[in-house]
Amino acid sequence: MLLRIIPFEIRKLFEQPMIYLFFVASLLLNIIYIATAGLDQSYLHYIQETEEKTGTFMTAEFHEKLSSESTSREQQRLLTETAEQMNIFQHYSTETLGQQMIDFFQIQGSVAEKMKGKYERLTPVVYELAEEQAALEVGAAGETMSYFTFIRNRLFRVILGESLIFALLLGLYGSTSERLTKTDVLVMTSKTGRKTQVSKYVASVILTILFYVTMVLLIFGVFNHMYPLGALWQTSMSTQFHINVYFPQLLEIPFILWQPMTLLNYTILSIVLGGLLVILCHGFSFLIGLWTDHLFRGFVVFVVMYVVLLGLEQIVNQFGWWNMHALLMWHPISLWKIQCYWFTEMGPYATIPWQESIAMVVNFLLLGVCGLFTSKFYLTKEVK
Repeated sequence: MLLRIIPFEIRKLFEQPMIYLFFVASLLLNIIYIATAGLDQSYLHYIQETEEKTGTFMTAEFHEKLSSESTSREQQRLLTETAEQMNIFQHYSTETLGQQMIDFFQIQGSVAEKMKGKYERLTPVVYELAEEQAALEVGAAGETMSYFTFIRNRLFRVILGESLIFALLLGLYGSTSERLTKTDVLVMTSKTGRKTQVSKYVASVILTILFYVTMVLLIFGVFNHMYPLGALWQTSMSTQFHINVYFPQLLEIPFILWQPMTLLNYTILSIVLGGLLVILCHGFSFLIGLWTDHLFRGFVVFVVMYVVLLGLEQIVNQFGWWNMHALLMWHPISLWKIQCYWFTEMGPYATIPWQESIAMVVNFLLLGVCGLFTSKFYLTKEVK
């Protein structure tokens, strides 16, 4: 019976005009964001045309062939930007990097020891990057950082942020819609009626996933139409033209992932992990809606939790409580905040390899436990 109800619940959600307004507003804002990105497409086109003759790696042969090309402003710029032919991962010490990270952020105690172990496990990855000569890939030369940063730190972050807000609101609405329409006394007074919340959950999570997937496909499609990247999608994320930057203190290090990836592979993996985070956010907001039994109250609870966690993080950072800081990096809000460091060594934000992926699995297990506990509570609570 519950399966038969799902299509009707989906149709009820599609009848809400706010869903269309939110989608259109997000779409227009993202298109404007792309149109005003200011990326140098002409220089990228020159590099890609030149690479057909010179190759894609900064070798002596590359410079010899580039020097023989007709003189132009782009040629002189590319010669200057590729003058340093350094395979930076050759003889690169991850132990030194780990100590640099510990000293820079003044990490102490057991967390510092875990950090040392984490960076020791990064050594085989650096060896692989050195063998592949990933650092010598030209990519878009001096514009590589602009393109890579815009895609992973800005464009995808905006899409993910909008999808998380949509997931939060739809999760709360899905679990409190009967209260909003004042039909809760009729529907929720029986166990059978209350079980329809399962159908509402499935319907709202399907619509949440549909929003996210549609937004990703449309926005990246528009981006690739306005700024066709061509072979740049196949450039290593660890090229020397792309670095990892840690804030609020400014620390720049090579961009080292736990598995060598191209821009395309990294983007796809980020989209997959982002989708899981969206589903997770929807699930927790749906449960909050069941507990509070009111959309606005549920939203207030979420905002309070968000503010408290951010405030606690600031206090922890201020006093240097690194064990607590390491623990705080596992909840969904922190996973969203450190999105731009996903799949990298993540500096002070992780103590183990692939922590963001493992944290996602842990949070899904926690969601399952909370779901079971909430279902027992919900099936026996009184309707007011």
